[in-house]
Amino acid sequence: MNIDDKNKRKHDILIYAVDEYIKTAQPVTSGGLNNHFKDISSATIRNELNALESMGYLKQLHTSGGRVPTALAYKEYVNSLLADDKLDYESIKQVVTSYEDRSVSLISTLSALAKRLSRVTNCPTVLVQHGLQNLTIENIQIIPLINKDALLLVETNAGIIDDSMSLDSNIDRRACQEASDYLIKHFKGKTIEYMIDNINSVCLKAGGQIIKFKELIDSVAGALVEVIQTRCDVSNENPTKLLAGLDRSDIDDAKNVLEFLENADNVIDVVTNENEGELNFTIGEAGENSKLKGGMMMSAPIVINGVPIASLALVGPKRIDYANVAAALKFIVNQIDNQKGGGSEKT
Repeated sequence: MNIDDKNKRKHDILIYAVDEYIKTAQPVTSGGLNNHFKDISSATIRNELNALESMGYLKQLHTSGGRVPTALAYKEYVNSLLADDKLDYESIKQVVTSYEDRSVSLISTLSALAKRLSRVTNCPTVLVQHGLQNLTIENIQIIPLINKDALLLVETNAGIIDDSMSLDSNIDRRACQEASDYLIKHFKGKTIEYMIDNINSVCLKAGGQIIKFKELIDSVAGALVEVIQTRCDVSNENPTKLLAGLDRSDIDDAKNVLEFLENADNVIDVVTNENEGELNFTIGEAGENSKLKGGMMMSAPIVINGVPIASLALVGPKRIDYANVAAALKFIVNQIDNQKGGGSEKT
């Protein structure tokens, strides 16, 4: 059951109750609410608390004690923050200072931003890469290095994807340049996925034309298959601060969160399944979400030029500074999208 506009009083009481619980970790009582809602009678506040409990937003730990928010209440609270749009973006701008232009390594830059975001919010962050195959190729360079390795640079409409690969002993700089030119000729303007799916048939048609660098092209295809694999990068820049100021139940939640982050498959599953809107929020309680028990996750898709390439998420215990976390995540995702512009079509 949702709290709609007709229940503004219930909504206001709930939002204040969640906010106070986040600040104090103390159960909410009607007496405490009376001090804030002076124009509402004590009897009415008790009735509203009873109603919110029956609706599933609050729960009473003890018969004579106060009430604490449920997962449903936290969701209502976060939705209220986002709808209010009064998040403090100015204090979050430091997280995007390293994001400049398309001349930087895309994945390295996003990983650096995730680490900085963790430092700002004191929460672990997760970067799940899962859409690089949909990026459009603009240029390809194979650069031989001294130790018989090569640097593969694929410039896309979202930035540069880079990887290293081994060279056969008979591959020289000229062969690297010819292979680069050949790949650009046949795959510029195509997606990385299209190149991987069609590179063998294109090379087969070329026959003896590419015999000098066929092994090199095979290595490029293999490197790209590895690059586009779904992968999870967890950053936890302030592990001690995550636990600072938490009571015993919150510390247990934080420990559950850290255990959750140790299982990459679970993290990828939860992050990608929740990534349906501009900014998504989920919270787990014991018995409700076994993968994220006792924790919360706020996530958003990273979209560049209309192409979703990754998901960025913050994970933590339920009682955190949601305004700061939401502001940081929303700001950084918007800044990444604004840096690139929009509207490129996939091939």
